[in-house]
Amino acid sequence: MKRPWQQLKDEIRYWTQPIWTLADVGAFFDNLAADYDEINEGAHSYFRRFTDTLRLAELPDNAHMLDVQARSGNGLTTFYQHGKVRSGVCGDMSVKMGEICSARVQAAGLQNYRWFHVTDTHWPLETGEFDITLCLETVEHVPQPELWLQELGRVTRPGGTLILSTPNVLWEPVHALAAVTGLHHSEGPHRFVRYGRLRHMVQAAGLRIKHAETTVLIPAGPEWLLTAGEWLEVRTKRTLMPLLGLRRLLICEKM
Repeated sequence: MKRPWQQLKDEIRYWTQPIWTLADVGAFFDNLAADYDEINEGAHSYFRRFTDTLRLAELPDNAHMLDVQARSGNGLTTFYQHGKVRSGVCGDMSVKMGEICSARVQAAGLQNYRWFHVTDTHWPLETGEFDITLCLETVEHVPQPELWLQELGRVTRPGGTLILSTPNVLWEPVHALAAVTGLHHSEGPHRFVRYGRLRHMVQAAGLRIKHAETTVLIPAGPEWLLTAGEWLEVRTKRTLMPLLGLRRLLICEKM
């Protein structure tokens, strides 16, 4: 583990770097891969990205699904276990994450599956191939998010669903502080995306936003605190949460 002052230097560099590459992102997650699941095991907010999607999105059963920056495969595996996936593809910038992902998906029993290495924004996938496209906590890591959204739109079939999530920009200092103090892993190369820009990118990619919600007020803590946070989320969904919630979750339809 890095010392706090070393991690602080890294976080400042991530905030201020004008440009980075997908290979940089892959290298960061390669280094994180061995510890990623252990770190996130106790992170309530991590699993909310999957449970909130299942709660808010009307996903078809037995779909052909893409999970891009799939990391350790928890996304595709979760949706397969809920009957939403008959076949799936995962992609990632990190080869080491890909090894963990493929082992997890195959252990879950999904046979019709493949993984590909993401090296650019031109993927070896057919246009309109997927019923459901999953892209969770990823656009902030991509150096050219507009091109990334265009590719997400290209591979989603007309009438298909894109699930997109990204952190609220107001939480960027919190993420950095958690990394510096050792409470959570660093975000690595990234730039949090303003909500207005995100909506514009989605629409420019030929997608219609069917539902947008800001989720997760309390990301971690004892059970009583998490329960209180979810109680507040429901009662402040249109007032407090759009300002202070951790995660922007967009459910989009390909036009």
